[in-house]
Amino acid sequence: MDNTREDFSREPVPQEKTLSGVHIALVIIGGTIGIPVYLMSAKLGSSLGLAQAGPAFLMGCLVLGGLGALTSLSGSRSHLSTYMLVAFAFGKRGAKIVNLIIALSLLGWYAVTMNVFAQAMDSMVFDLSGYSFQHAWYIVIGSLLMCAVSIAGFQGIDKLALMLVPIMLLFLLYAALLATETRPLSEMLHTQQSALSFSQAVSAVIGSYIVGVVIQPDYSRFAKNDRHAMWAVFFALGISFPIVMLLSAVPGVATGEQDLVKIMILLGIGVPAFVLLLLGSWSSNVLSLYSSSLSVATIFTRVHLWQIIVMIGFLGTVLAFLNAQAYLVDFLLLLGIAIPPVAGIYAIEVLLFRRGHCDVNSLSQEASFNIVAFSAWIGAIIFGWLSQNHAVSLVSVSAIDSLIVACVLYSTLSWSKKALAKRVFQAER
Repeated sequence: MDNTREDFSREPVPQEKTLSGVHIALVIIGGTIGIPVYLMSAKLGSSLGLAQAGPAFLMGCLVLGGLGALTSLSGSRSHLSTYMLVAFAFGKRGAKIVNLIIALSLLGWYAVTMNVFAQAMDSMVFDLSGYSFQHAWYIVIGSLLMCAVSIAGFQGIDKLALMLVPIMLLFLLYAALLATETRPLSEMLHTQQSALSFSQAVSAVIGSYIVGVVIQPDYSRFAKNDRHAMWAVFFALGISFPIVMLLSAVPGVATGEQDLVKIMILLGIGVPAFVLLLLGSWSSNVLSLYSSSLSVATIFTRVHLWQIIVMIGFLGTVLAFLNAQAYLVDFLLLLGIAIPPVAGIYAIEVLLFRRGHCDVNSLSQEASFNIVAFSAWIGAIIFGWLSQNHAVSLVSVSAIDSLIVACVLYSTLSWSKKALAKRVFQAER
């Protein structure tokens, strides 16, 4: 297969195809601007008041930026996608299990976002024009737009981000400034509607994008070098993301509403809000579709990437028709503690044990299943589940708890295995 047409889904990205950190950062920023972020920011802002919500946004995003820098480093050094890196850690057959689970998670979030997008668009169109259309039209048209960009590969996503991100940031700034005219900023700083704690807010921020941190190599593999990859993701998540969340929170706090459509209508900016909904959903959900397709591409190696994108887009559309969020929430919460450990395991394998040298041609010589990786993964999931149910905790964020445990277990078990093999070898001599 032509690697360029397949967007290097199974091969390393050649150096001549790499881009500067600006491109990588804009793609990631585009992924952070969307309906889920609008809703969560408005809720946290109203619950804590801007004076506490702002630091919570910043602290959570700094954690995401630090973790993202490490996973991006794995991608920039190897120039491989997340799912190829998983193969070096979990084994060439074991990786298919892990990659399928990641693909299901991304597919689920794609469907949920499409459904919420359709509901929001229908509500906004009705408020603006008095006409109501079937949700199916919004879901189908939205999916077609997202598939079109994803089929163009990273180059298409890059162009979309360069075009949309500045526009979306300006819309968010405009909405926030308009909101300050309806209510004094001094009041919004300390407005609180619930007993949500600061640590719970930080946990919510981290949980909102932790899966995105896991799949950062999908984009950082196109970075010119390690420096471009690391500063791009840290800027996007550690600096830009808290600003996006703060700007998204201001209109909600000013109006006392958490429903994005009602907020924008109350502010009298229905048409700009309509555009923001469309562009935000387009830029963020494209990444879910693209990354889930890259994941499946490592399982069905004889199928073209564009065909996989169409298939994933179709399945996501069907799930959206079925009102997916009503059935997928518990499943996605479970994946929220199951997927972060994968990042810790592949990052340690790639950066610590292999020093960034991952030869795709040597994959055929790798073990089919890495028992150590699966043992660490299962142990981390169990600990994450216990943390989620408040039985044990390290940092009060179940996704981070499971990630830390995975890193410790994988490092310890791997070194123990190598030490045992060395002793056996010496004894046989």
